[in-house]
Amino acid sequence: MAQDETILSPKLDIVFKMLFGNEKNKDILKAFLSDMLDIPEEEMRDIKVKNPEIEPESVYEKFYRLDLNIDISGQLVNVEMQVRAEKFYPDRTLLYWSKLYSSQLDEGEPYSKLCPCISINILDFILFDEHEDIHSEFSVWDVEHNKKLSDKMEIHFFELKKVKGGMDKGDRKKLWLQFISSTKREEFEMLKQAEIPAITKAIDGLYVMNGNDRLKELARMREKAMHDRASELEEAILTGEERGIAKGMEKGMERFIYGMRAAGFTEEQIAAAVKAAKNGI
Repeated sequence: MAQDETILSPKLDIVFKMLFGNEKNKDILKAFLSDMLDIPEEEMRDIKVKNPEIEPESVYEKFYRLDLNIDISGQLVNVEMQVRAEKFYPDRTLLYWSKLYSSQLDEGEPYSKLCPCISINILDFILFDEHEDIHSEFSVWDVEHNKKLSDKMEIHFFELKKVKGGMDKGDRKKLWLQFISSTKREEFEMLKQAEIPAITKAIDGLYVMNGNDRLKELARMREKAMHDRASELEEAILTGEERGIAKGMEKGMERFIYGMRAAGFTEEQIAAAVKAAKNGI
């Protein structure tokens, strides 16, 4: 097989979920979460993917989230793979975290039942351009006294675009992110040399998926849906900006006309001035 062969990309959410959400790959998911969250595997007594299914229609839906919702010994973890940049992504993450946290209680149940909720966001774009760290972790702190409000909130961002340099066998986070970023068989084979069993199994699983024509077609359709979504969002933003500019120009013209009238200009002079301004003269 050619080393430059293109393989299904783990960056695509449907591929990521099919690989890590598969019951047969629970050991891969366990190792991945252990490395990314610095939780020893022996502390993960029970791990369950709560939404492993991928509904057929979700592949074609532009705004459908194919994330992983996981229960790790009473901790709720949400993992999302995000390829395209969104202007308000941190706000979106906070909203989804809050929904995950609040979904634990039915009306009348005590707050003591609330479990820690962890959000993992793997991003294929730069979110924090003020530093080069590939991993950023957030919680709620008292900024005056440097005290954490609660241990029940963790939000993690991993930025794939910041992963640089060669392979470092001692940096498991970086190895996993290099795996997710890879697209060529040569890149995956190089990662196998790190001799990390879970990563090797993930690569072999990806190879099996890559040999399935049906899965490859589903991945292609999902990628198309996401591309259409990005194009529509870009067009909506542009249209919104154009409306804002037009509205601002309209308000400015109203003030311009009011000022000319206050200064005693005739309606004919004002009309000629407005025409000249609109024509850029």
